[in-house]
Amino acid sequence: MVQQTADSQSSIFLTSIQIHPSWDAFFQQAHIQQELTNIQNIIGQSFTPAPERVLRFATVNLADVKVIILGKDPYPQEGVATGRSFEVNGVSNWFDKKVNSSLKNIIKLMHKTYMKRDVAASIAEVRADIQSGTFPVLPPDQAFDNWEKKGGLFLNTAYTCQIGGIEASGSHLQIWRQFFEALLQYITKSNAGIRYFLWGDARKYEKKLVRNGVAPEHIYLSLHPSTNGDTGGYENNTRFLNCPCFLETEDMIEWVTR
Repeated sequence: MVQQTADSQSSIFLTSIQIHPSWDAFFQQAHIQQELTNIQNIIGQSFTPAPERVLRFATVNLADVKVIILGKDPYPQEGVATGRSFEVNGVSNWFDKKVNSSLKNIIKLMHKTYMKRDVAASIAEVRADIQSGTFPVLPPDQAFDNWEKKGGLFLNTAYTCQIGGIEASGSHLQIWRQFFEALLQYITKSNAGIRYFLWGDARKYEKKLVRNGVAPEHIYLSLHPSTNGDTGGYENNTRFLNCPCFLETEDMIEWVTR
């Protein structure tokens, strides 16, 4: 249990959840508690996700994390963010219109890997294989829970966003920057075996991870999953649909239920 320091006000982000003991050493630091209080004072009450979902990652046992999928910040639309990167709240199947381009391409790459294809199938083909049971990926409202239980942590670099339309995206990125950099250092020191998926803008953290002792072969780079294109096969740091991230970690995490 995280103990608040005497000179630090209790942050709503800490009091709203049950933090796993593996994170206690991080959150018990006075400067981290003060940073969270400062962030809370800056952003006020109009933010997403709900307070109990802001530090959702800290409910997971860090020792059990095998892969971190690094996103950017929560979706700004009210009620959409879940506290996990890439997950969209309220989407119960892969046929839903709210399945955005990033999620479509994520399951296309999983499908390409699972089906041992050289080139990714169209989303229509993927959905047909889901419907027939040929591609037994869980529905999105179950898949993220399942991936997390198996060691996949969908982590953002900022943990709140101003509520609004697409123009509000990134509104709190700088506010959380120092917190995230301290968090990343804690993660790399606490669990040296984690693999990192850095897609799109997240690739800028590659050098920092290497400086923190992460082996280069444990870092998977690609364009953002919202982008299209597949030149065939698998190659690190190219188009998203060519990324070997799921292929080379399927012995660590069962991404698709067999």
